[in-house]
Amino acid sequence: MARLLLKTYKNNNSKSVAYGKTYGRLVYHDTVNTSDLCRHMMKHGTIFTSDVVKGVVEKFIQCFEELLLEGNKIKLDGLGTFYLSINTFGVADEKDFNVNNVKAIRVKFIGDQSKESEYATKILTQKARFRSLGEETPSEEEGGENNG
Repeated sequence: MARLLLKTYKNNNSKSVAYGKTYGRLVYHDTVNTSDLCRHMMKHGTIFTSDVVKGVVEKFIQCFEELLLEGNKIKLDGLGTFYLSINTFGVADEKDFNVNNVKAIRVKFIGDQSKESEYATKILTQKARFRSLGEETPSEEEGGENNG
């Protein structure tokens, strides 16, 4: 199993109760786009070629947007629920509020926390392996899969 890369940072906000404390952040290696994901899925034993997988994923994305914009939440079992949220300008009187008060719309996500979910916080925390920035990545022969 690969290890998540951590780097440290110090809170330099003197107004924060956490001022001066050191924390960790994840370092991301790359962003995987749709084509990359489809090629990766194909390598995991699917009988479909990456272009067929990509067609299904692209249709999924179109339907996903359509369903969100119709006012639905979308729950992917074992992964979590996606939904829309808005940010609005406030008004003094309720009768003055209208659609022009909408500043932004965002897609939000709540991870599935059921016992069966591989993405529940507890399970992910148990599965994750870490290494610090600058630390060599242990090879599998050196027991890298079980350290940490």
